[in-house]
Amino acid sequence: MKIPSPLRVLLVEDSRADADLVLHSLARMGIPIEHRRVADEPQLRSALDSFLPHVILSDFTMPGFSGHHALALASELAPRVPFVFVSNTIGEDVAIEALRLGADDYVLKDNLRRLPPAVERALRSAEERRSRERMEGALRESEERFRSIVESSEDWIWEMDASRHVSYSNPAVQPILGFTPEQMLGRSCTSLLFEDGTGEAYQPGEAPWQGLRLRFRHADGGYRVLESTGGPRYGADGELLGFRGINRDITAYLAQESRIRHLARLHAVLSALGNAVLRAGTRQGVLDAACRVAVEQGGFLAACIREVDSQGHLMMVAGAGDAAALETTSTVGHATQREPDPALRGPSRRALDETRATIVSNVARDRVVPDWAREPLRESGIGAMAVLPIGRPAWGALGLYAAEPQTFGPEEAALFERLVDEIDFAVEFIAKSEQLAYLAYHNPVSGLPNRAAFQARLRARLRQGPTVFVLADIDLAAVNESRGRAFGDALLRQVGQRLYDRIGEAGLVAHLEAGAFAIAYPAAGPAEAEGERVERLLQDIHHEAFQIGGEEIRISLRAGHALAAGLADDPEVLEHNAAAALIEAKRRRQRVYAFNDELRGRAARRLRLEHELRAAVEAEEFELHYQPKFSAASQSLIGAEALLRWRHPTRGLVSPGEFMQVLEDSGLIVHAGRWAMAQALRTALAWRERHPGFRIAVNVSAQELRSTSFLDDCRALLQPHAMDQPLDVEITESVLVDDIEHSMHVLDALRDLGCRVSIDDFGTGYSSLNYLARLPSDEIKIDRSFIALITESPETLALVTNIIGLAHSLSLKVVAEGVEEHEQAKLLRLLRCDVLQGYLLGKPMSAEDFDRRLFLGQPLQAAEG
Repeated sequence: MKIPSPLRVLLVEDSRADADLVLHSLARMGIPIEHRRVADEPQLRSALDSFLPHVILSDFTMPGFSGHHALALASELAPRVPFVFVSNTIGEDVAIEALRLGADDYVLKDNLRRLPPAVERALRSAEERRSRERMEGALRESEERFRSIVESSEDWIWEMDASRHVSYSNPAVQPILGFTPEQMLGRSCTSLLFEDGTGEAYQPGEAPWQGLRLRFRHADGGYRVLESTGGPRYGADGELLGFRGINRDITAYLAQESRIRHLARLHAVLSALGNAVLRAGTRQGVLDAACRVAVEQGGFLAACIREVDSQGHLMMVAGAGDAAALETTSTVGHATQREPDPALRGPSRRALDETRATIVSNVARDRVVPDWAREPLRESGIGAMAVLPIGRPAWGALGLYAAEPQTFGPEEAALFERLVDEIDFAVEFIAKSEQLAYLAYHNPVSGLPNRAAFQARLRARLRQGPTVFVLADIDLAAVNESRGRAFGDALLRQVGQRLYDRIGEAGLVAHLEAGAFAIAYPAAGPAEAEGERVERLLQDIHHEAFQIGGEEIRISLRAGHALAAGLADDPEVLEHNAAAALIEAKRRRQRVYAFNDELRGRAARRLRLEHELRAAVEAEEFELHYQPKFSAASQSLIGAEALLRWRHPTRGLVSPGEFMQVLEDSGLIVHAGRWAMAQALRTALAWRERHPGFRIAVNVSAQELRSTSFLDDCRALLQPHAMDQPLDVEITESVLVDDIEHSMHVLDALRDLGCRVSIDDFGTGYSSLNYLARLPSDEIKIDRSFIALITESPETLALVTNIIGLAHSLSLKVVAEGVEEHEQAKLLRLLRCDVLQGYLLGKPMSAEDFDRRLFLGQPLQAAEG
């Protein structure tokens, strides 16, 4: 032990001379000494409190103050400070008594040579006492801590003797097994294990075990699954003393684990169902896929879907899994569906009648199952079932059948609800897809083929020989204005039907748009003769009145026609030629006009326009105007569409209708489009600094999309801003589906560059829903021709409603272009259209006007120009 330095010595001594002798003797210890001398009780009390001595050296006999008194006071106030008597008046008996009362030693004043070693022993003894007290305190604390842990542990901590009988149990055994610790004493290991449990882990001499799962008997007659960790205890001589271990109740954990597996299977069903539905393509395919996935992914014994037939009977329309189970459920269903008492009806009929899920956790005991049906269901292997109505209102029921009794909780119920919602959505999606597929190739007003269908059929017609192409037009403006749009639509339907009846199976009739009809039939003679034939056709249409709503009405049509020699003629060129002839017929106020050399001369002028456009591309005579886009919900400005304009050096600003088609047909659009994209990007970057989140969309033509350099040009332009660039692209749907695989590749690359992709002019007759689902796009733009009719035509309203619903189901946003009336905007907001664009909200304008009028908060005219 190291002696403290300096050593603080408290002298209880009335004689200064004796005190000096003591200090002189202590000096032989060779360490610095600090001392304080006291001679009475108050001084001693003060010194013990302030001086904090390492050792007390006390005389035994002092005037008015005794050594016994000093020892008692020191024992009370400083019990751990060693106390040594230094006196000549202490006898042996008194010294022994002093040692008994707590003194560490005594030294006679006439033998002070003993004092230094006596002090060292006293200091050492005091330190040993303190060390022992610390160890004993730590031991007591450790024992108390261990006892507290054991007593408060939620795990069963136990000990067994060598004969495998319980010798100790903590209180946790009672909530785990239902027995008190006292009831557990003396019970054997074998008596604790349930049925097929074994006691192998408790055999003497075995190695320690960990994580052993055993079933233990519970006081209620059941069992609990415990996870045991423990091992044998041996004495110093190697003798087996017994066993000690800790058992954790994992019964609830295992049940939860099983339930999680079950829920995971249900989630797998939902996931797999979504993929299966995309592949199904038909309503029956969806129903079959739902049942198959429920069995294969959900682990159900069987699954089926039943619908109500025209007689009100439940008929199985799809099924998968165990055939015997499905047959039994059908038998039970047929036998109970006519039961007048609702309580006696089968689960499927009850689910449909009550429009809520019918859950049978245990076929043998659940009251939902009629008594007579329990045994057949059990014999077919069904232990539990869930029957879920599909649709609102319910049009069918999904039955899920499990081999073992199961408890279906709220989470399962929620997943079941999602499952039938997925089936209902998929069936509705297929129905809408079929409807939209029809509408995609037929005019929604007349039901006749539209332009897309007509063009495709016309190509086949041209292969058969010379063909007459007629473009006829009715002026509906006066009819709609005087009698309303509904009257006009009814008239169009009758006109279309009469044209179809007159042309016959040998020809083609299509309703292109508004009052425009296209007709094609085999040519029977020269152009003059065909002109007379068209004249007779129109005269026939005019001669017989149409009956609409009890009112007779006669109409006159004008038509332009062109003669195609055969396969070499292009349908689009034919339509263009016939359209040119129709325009001339209207100009001349003739009923029929044929495409001729004069009109062909106009085509030559078109060639001159192409030359001017080439010069315009070289001289960069183009500029961009921007039409604003607004959020339908918040009505806030969110972006703009960049529109190409041509400022001719002598004619000024040229209407897009005069040059855009020529620009596209000539291929010059590729160069102009590259310039437009770069210019739009510069403008967007400048605006974005002041208006974060603002985006500009540019149009991409068919020629651009097919250009081999298009993607490289886009990467060179957009790559520096790919992580946060403000440019989007709009591509007409007809362009995309011409080469779907190439389109997907290009759109993927554009999206990788940070562009959002919008499918433009959606609904004009080219889209396939399968293509739409596959195309990597972000939004669709409903064509303005539909928006124009949305407030007047129920058929168009239904089509637009379907388009918006289907787009949202594919996570696509919807933009309505050509919004020109307040009623249109209001209706589109009700239909949850996302973005509005049109003259009602803002006309196309230069970048300077856009910046000044929109960004600087100046009012925007609802419609100008």
